[in-house]
Amino acid sequence: MTEETKSNNGLLSRLKNLFHKRAQTETVRETIEELIEESTEGYDDSFSEHEQQLLNNVLYLKDKKCCHVMVPRNDIIAFHQDGSVIELAKLMVEKGHSRIPIYGDSLDDIIGILHIIDLATCMIKGEDNRKVKEIVTNAVKFVSPQMGVLDLLRDMQNEKVHMAIVIDEYGGVNGLVTIEDLLEEIVGNIEDEYDLEEQHSIIKQGNLITTDAKTEIEELKAKTGIDFEKIMSDNGIEDVIDTIGGLVFHIAQRIPNRGEVFEWVNGIKFRIIDVSPNRIKKITIILPDAKIPEIISVNSTNKEEIQNKAQDKK
Repeated sequence: MTEETKSNNGLLSRLKNLFHKRAQTETVRETIEELIEESTEGYDDSFSEHEQQLLNNVLYLKDKKCCHVMVPRNDIIAFHQDGSVIELAKLMVEKGHSRIPIYGDSLDDIIGILHIIDLATCMIKGEDNRKVKEIVTNAVKFVSPQMGVLDLLRDMQNEKVHMAIVIDEYGGVNGLVTIEDLLEEIVGNIEDEYDLEEQHSIIKQGNLITTDAKTEIEELKAKTGIDFEKIMSDNGIEDVIDTIGGLVFHIAQRIPNRGEVFEWVNGIKFRIIDVSPNRIKKITIILPDAKIPEIISVNSTNKEEIQNKAQDKK
């Protein structure tokens, strides 16, 4: 029996013993939540910090949907059906993926999923230039953005499927979910020796911070000390926003133009450094008392209007 198995068995045993001590009127969820809270506050040391995190993650999964964990459409790495086996193999090595969706006319026309083993089999036979559409055999699992994470995890286990495509009601592709994405919601980030670590550039110069739009708000807080999550909460923004680009999109309510500057609350401004037609790519955060460098055009959101809306919500 491994140490990990012993640890898991010990956790289950302690949970059973603790349940017997609780009032019968409590639900299992309520009991676990209370036990975690007591451990966190130091009243009870029944669970280690790691065990608390695992239990918390499992409890939160009940309300999570596919749209919360999927790789968004713009970040999907896919390959055209007319490409060759060797071209796809090079792409997989470059991106560090073992599975890649294959599409026909467009990304909304996913015809299958290819695994690196499928390509290796062809290459061993000397079929490097064979078109990938000739070897696509895997059926594609399509799911709704509103499907529960736990339901999808169970389905993928039962069907022995490792990747699902998230589509909207019109059949358009919204994103992609792997079984690894779902497991990471429970156990945290899983990396192997071939994973390419995604690093977001954060450059701070005085009161100017330039960063990728995909930088997570928590990461920004850790590296700059600015708690955007608290600022959002204080100003009545209740939407789930994970990245600084998502926050700017929420403020602008559209894809802004390069060079635009948006004024937010507490004297904070955002200048758009780089965009593509359908996404924000790079942003400069301008803190109070900082000069705005080389303004091309300005579109300010009235601070008082934001605060009035926040008061209305309250």
